Amino acid sequence: MNAVIALCHFCEAHGPCAIFCTQTLRDTKLEDLSLDQQTQKTCSACNYSISKNSNAIYSRDTESGATFVSTKVAVLPKVASLVKEAAVLSLSNGTDASKDGEFVFFGDSTRGHILSHTFRISDLQARGYSQLFSIIVLMKDKYFLLNIKPFLAEHLKKVSSELQAAAKKTKETEELTYSERQRRLSGAQFLMPTSRSLLELTGEEHIFAQLHSHFSWLLLAGSRFLTEHVTFGNLPWLPPQSSGRPPAQRLTYNSSTLPMIESIDDPDLEEFFSLRHLKSVVRKEEFATVCYCALTGVKIVVRGDPRKTFRFMVCLKKLLPEPMHNLMRIDAQHQHSISSEYKIISVSNDIAVPMASSSVYRIDFLDKHVNGHEVSVKWPGELPRKLPDLMVKLLKAVEEKNFTELVLNKQTKVLIEEWKNKVTCLNHAKSNSVQGKLKKVLGVQPHDQPIINYWSTHLH
Repeated sequence: MNAVIALCHFCEAHGPCAIFCTQTLRDTKLEDLSLDQQTQKTCSACNYSISKNSNAIYSRDTESGATFVSTKVAVLPKVASLVKEAAVLSLSNGTDASKDGEFVFFGDSTRGHILSHTFRISDLQARGYSQLFSIIVLMKDKYFLLNIKPFLAEHLKKVSSELQAAAKKTKETEELTYSERQRRLSGAQFLMPTSRSLLELTGEEHIFAQLHSHFSWLLLAGSRFLTEHVTFGNLPWLPPQSSGRPPAQRLTYNSSTLPMIESIDDPDLEEFFSLRHLKSVVRKEEFATVCYCALTGVKIVVRGDPRKTFRFMVCLKKLLPEPMHNLMRIDAQHQHSISSEYKIISVSNDIAVPMASSSVYRIDFLDKHVNGHEVSVKWPGELPRKLPDLMVKLLKAVEEKNFTELVLNKQTKVLIEEWKNKVTCLNHAKSNSVQGKLKKVLGVQPHDQPIINYWSTHLH
């Protein structure tokens, strides 16, 4: 996403200014930039260290090659001047900064368009016992910024809440040892308020590393939102608010930061993609095997044109409970994604994939129909003699002629949710004997164990 995210504050000595900026570098290399930024401001609130060993924090997205860099001042001079002006508007007369937690949209085509989120952080040494901060998102594309405002607002609110909670703890600790309010009311000589840095206010040693992680993830999510999927009828790359996390190799860092989050979103017309779509693509016997592999954790690699594989992947997702949807990867762009922790993955034809084996189920979408079929399925494994009860019920639901697509989707969701709850209950069993009793109560049989083994490692 071609945007800049900046944290701003209102300094008692220097007025409104940006103190931490994160932006995306695509064509510019870090080596070509001067990251040793010097500031002429002497107060502790403005003159601070981002990290012990560097004046910048950066992370790199291994798929797109984009670099996310955070510094005190935006590294590109033209951008720095725009951020400086936006910070002033964000915390002064440009917006009503008196409201805590407010979101305001302003700007123009010349100065850029800005989404501003203002909030206050507790500080016993400040006037009013709080400092005014804001987080701004600056970009040139007005309509894109307006469209993703709900997404940005929700996540920026989480960031400000984290800062406020940390500052509140610091304030409570300080009040136990020394009350600034009591000192002032006692008639002692009045002292000018002392500006303190965000690190002092929150007491978090790696607060700027955490902010970098939040801001760079927002920029990464925005770039995925911009990916065009018009053929598919949706924009599937905007991550939902989920606990799912991509593999560690997805992003690399120069500092310890918070984990990143990425997952896939449901399509707008999901009700029209039931399990019957899977059955219409593969042969009858192959339909049972692909369902079994998805339910029990055998890696499934779907290879072909994304316009053909996307619906197939959406249907496979219905075979897993929502907390396990992060184990899927739609339209992977690189070879390393195949060897990652993803269990169900789709790739284009130009990416090499492993040979089919007992642990790898391959589905290749063909350019032309061969013997009346549009896919080639390869899996040397075999189905067990007795199938898990969940799978038996799913196969029966698909065969039920009275079920419409929407009803079949509802039935599928109910069955998956039922077994998710069973696995969650079994995970809370403190001993094997208790778990054995629970299995009898829940109706879990030995032939259900492959699903239990797979789901229990991801459901808590």
